[in-house]
Amino acid sequence: MSEKEAIDLLWLILAGILVLTMQAGFLCLESGLTRSKNAINVALKNAFDLLVVMAVYWFVGFNLMFGEHSAWALDWRWVATDFSQLGFWDAGFFFFQMTFCATAATIVSGAIAERSRFITYVLITILIAGVIYPVVGHWSWSGIFNGSNGWLQKKGFVDFAGSSVVHGVGGWVALAAVIVIGPRQGRFKDGQVREISGSNLPMAMLGLMFFIIGWLGFNGGSVLAFDARVPGIMVNTLMAAAAGGMVALLISYCLSGRHRVTTMTINGTLAGLVAITAGVHSVSTLAAMVIGALGCLCMLAAEQLLLKFELDDPVGAVPVHLVAGIWGTLAVAFFGRAEQLQTGLSFSGQLQAQLFGIVAIGLFSFSLALVFLWLLKQLMPLRVSAEGERDGLNVSEHGARTELVDLLQAMAGQEKSGDLQHKVHAEPFTEVGLIAAQYNRVMARLNQMITRTRLIVRDIRDGVITFNSKGIISSVNPGAEHLFARSRAQLIGQSTALLLHRNNSALYTHASPEQVLPRLAASENVGPHELIARGADDQPFYIEVTTAASPTETGVQYSAVIRDISERKRIEEQLHRHSELAQVTLEAITEGVITFDAQMHTVYLNPIAAALTGWPSQQAFGKPAEQILCLKSIQGDNMAVLPLFQQQKKQCLQLIKKGGKLSDIELTPAPLHNHAGEPVGWVVVMQDVTHSKLLQQQLSFQAIHDPLTGLINRREFERSLQSLIQDVEHHASEHLLCYLDLDQFKIVNDTCGHQAGDELLKQLANTLKPLLRQSDILARLGGDEFGVLLSHCPLNQGQEIAEQLREAVCGFHFSWGGQVFAVGVSIGIVHLTQPCGDLGIMLSKADTACYLAKNLGRNRVHLHLPDSSEVKLQTDQVQWVNRIRQALNEDHFRLFCQPIMALDQADISPAHYEILLRLKDARGHMVPPGAFLPSAERFNLMPQIDLWVIRNTLAWMGGQLRGNHLDLHCSINLSGASIGHPECLKTIREQLTKRQVPAHRVCFEITETTAMADLKKAQDFIGELRALGCKFALDDFGSGLSSFGYLKHLSVDYLKIDGIFIRELAQSPIDRAMVDSINTIGHIMGLKTVAEFVEDGATLEILRQLGVDYAQGYHLGRPQPLESLGNAHVMLR
Repeated sequence: MSEKEAIDLLWLILAGILVLTMQAGFLCLESGLTRSKNAINVALKNAFDLLVVMAVYWFVGFNLMFGEHSAWALDWRWVATDFSQLGFWDAGFFFFQMTFCATAATIVSGAIAERSRFITYVLITILIAGVIYPVVGHWSWSGIFNGSNGWLQKKGFVDFAGSSVVHGVGGWVALAAVIVIGPRQGRFKDGQVREISGSNLPMAMLGLMFFIIGWLGFNGGSVLAFDARVPGIMVNTLMAAAAGGMVALLISYCLSGRHRVTTMTINGTLAGLVAITAGVHSVSTLAAMVIGALGCLCMLAAEQLLLKFELDDPVGAVPVHLVAGIWGTLAVAFFGRAEQLQTGLSFSGQLQAQLFGIVAIGLFSFSLALVFLWLLKQLMPLRVSAEGERDGLNVSEHGARTELVDLLQAMAGQEKSGDLQHKVHAEPFTEVGLIAAQYNRVMARLNQMITRTRLIVRDIRDGVITFNSKGIISSVNPGAEHLFARSRAQLIGQSTALLLHRNNSALYTHASPEQVLPRLAASENVGPHELIARGADDQPFYIEVTTAASPTETGVQYSAVIRDISERKRIEEQLHRHSELAQVTLEAITEGVITFDAQMHTVYLNPIAAALTGWPSQQAFGKPAEQILCLKSIQGDNMAVLPLFQQQKKQCLQLIKKGGKLSDIELTPAPLHNHAGEPVGWVVVMQDVTHSKLLQQQLSFQAIHDPLTGLINRREFERSLQSLIQDVEHHASEHLLCYLDLDQFKIVNDTCGHQAGDELLKQLANTLKPLLRQSDILARLGGDEFGVLLSHCPLNQGQEIAEQLREAVCGFHFSWGGQVFAVGVSIGIVHLTQPCGDLGIMLSKADTACYLAKNLGRNRVHLHLPDSSEVKLQTDQVQWVNRIRQALNEDHFRLFCQPIMALDQADISPAHYEILLRLKDARGHMVPPGAFLPSAERFNLMPQIDLWVIRNTLAWMGGQLRGNHLDLHCSINLSGASIGHPECLKTIREQLTKRQVPAHRVCFEITETTAMADLKKAQDFIGELRALGCKFALDDFGSGLSSFGYLKHLSVDYLKIDGIFIRELAQSPIDRAMVDSINTIGHIMGLKTVAEFVEDGATLEILRQLGVDYAQGYHLGRPQPLESLGNAHVMLR
């Protein structure tokens, strides 16, 4: 042992002793803060839980916490370990960790004081020491002993000395116990909290001093070495305690009326100590004070919360240890210095790790404790009876009498029973109590020595026998009886040959069976020796024998310790099979695997790695890693192997195969360690990604290119345009944006099909590309639309290029199926100069310029000029788009109606109205449809408007028909975009059913131009709705040149004569003749006729004379709000 190691161990042991003084602190604190009638019980719990913890933690807890467990097997190496036979550090480390475990368990005592049974607390202590604390400790701290980090450690969770691992665990279990056991009698009554004062506050303050002293070991010892960090940690610990205590003192003076000054100061100081514990090694002294002060505030808030939910914690264990512990764990992320945390996490990452650790520890500890206590409650009472609680737990639980008499009776009873495990009651702070406590310590020490001897001689599972030089057995222990399935009587006096199987003759050919064990015992080699023993039914099994020779007065006495190693042999065989299986697996996996030793010499290559490198495994063995792995970066730089491995991350590299062939690989190195955590080499996994890299390049190309023409697509075009816009803003450069829309392309598609249209687009793309400069960009934006970016191009040169493009398209002739087609192109140009708008504005300007080029006659180039009247018109239309959408979203549209009157006075048919649309602007004025419908039609908003009109009209009609019994028919106008639209048809069906409107009362008006745009679609649409019973009117009839020619193909019910024939009807014989012709033909076809724009009586009279069926106009009634009809005052929308 070096001097440094000795000093470190001495400090660890001293720190552990200091931590043990915290047990005294718990005893004094909880005894002082509880009533005297329960003080003995509280003190006994604090004393006894340490003993329980020592036994349970030694037997199983330490192994569970620091064993090298795997996913499928537990490491039992440290179960009931004889630390006296191990290294000095192992025993010292166990002692230190045992004191931490005792601290975690003792926290529960105060929380359930004055009402819980003693046995309840003991069982809780066993649960904590045997399961909860070791599991949480394994998650968080296992790496400090066995080198294998727990899963919380791996996530970056930091809890230096146990704010969560120790105090949090105790706090969570205490909270579960408080909930299940319930409050003390009289603590909460009629919603009021009754204060129950402690019996000995000076004793509690003494406990606080023990805590402060012990905490120096608690935090300072967690360094596990005596180095320069220890003094700083001690200072931080004390300053956090000071800050917590002072904050509590100030608040108690200000808020609690001074009656809780002492208890609040104690708990505030403890909260500061708990809070700083998690990050004491990584924060500044000022930060430590802040953490301690905030820990006190968290504790005080938690106290009030517990009282609100009527949870009784006599000493404040849950607020102090759980809540302040949670804050302290979180404070690591807020105040911890990264270079000392050494987790490699950012602030947010560290905070997430701390939160995750708190939640994981809380869920495990609280849930397990809650379930355990609930199950225990089903089996036995957890708290004393009401009478026992009233009399005090000193009497009800322990039958406390005069101290000296009780002590003598206890000693006499122990003398009679011989039970050295029994402990007499020790009252603290009295002479008798001191005697009793010392007696207990002596008995505990004596019992420990006897128990250890018994374990060695009798209770161990290994067999122990003694025999003489002739091999005659003189004594056996129970382990040997069990091992050989024979009783003591059957073995004593028999030869040791009885214990050995005949197969041993092959192992020891020069000794008779009777002399095998005596010869081994007499030799200088004490073992262990492997033999084959004979079990029940003469079955062989493997044993391991360690022998010794002891001289006696009558000669040499031999002894042997015999251990059954059958299971170990089975495991070794299984491991051998697993090793072979691992070898086969490595040979079979589809990724290359190479292992190197610590000197970077090659150990193994699987077949895939051999194929990638060109080195067979046998040839590569022992060769330097640099010779096997010739690596280059993606940029072509040579890469050194060891620095690359030390980065321990997946990297994309180029591998030069033996022979010079280059491959793209993904390489992932990982270090190999032995069981002691020492590095022993490297394992490298390689994957050939040459093919996938090529595939990725293809996918990247496809992501930014149009699959039909090979030009860049719209997304990449917009990205390039955005770059030019930024260049304009930062460098005052100038560029041109061109928007190309083919003319007459639809003729090719409609005549020859989409395959011909696709071929045309490909040929045009190949025609246009050579006309552009190398720096220019040509893209297909969709359909028959193209875009061009002319970077760093003056306006006059750009216009020349655009004109060349137009001429090329105009001169292009496309042949398909024996037909030749000519197309043109309309080009809009936007000059990109300062000031320059955003991407959307520039695209909108280009679209507007192209649209104007089409409106001005097609097949031309148009430059966008911001102040031109055409641009103003287009801008107004674009502005209307937002207003229309806002009107749809905010319900600013209004429905008006205009009556349609029957001209035959004998006609008694129901009232008929045409539904009209208005838009209410911000000033409340009604905007006529002519102002906004052109924009709606251009920007494809008409379907949404039509659906709005249909829903609201049918809703209103349904209400009038059912509620007001208003007998009426309504005509609804439909735009061309809605004709044949599935959503429109579906909405009409649904609304007719939902609003219970008879279909024959609804007439849909479509214009002659709309119907002729797609005659087949119009016929199908009209047919489906007429099948429901709806009527149809052909609006603006007569305005087209071939109105009568199309009329016979449409199944309509009404003809609405265009207003151009009605306005001058009284003065124009031609108009009269036209109206007469339309009316006559309509009647012949069985249709009703309607005259629009009737504005005077003379016109009305002429229409009667001509036999027109219905009239509509200002003379008969102006449009009025729909809600003015019937009794409806509010329009249903």
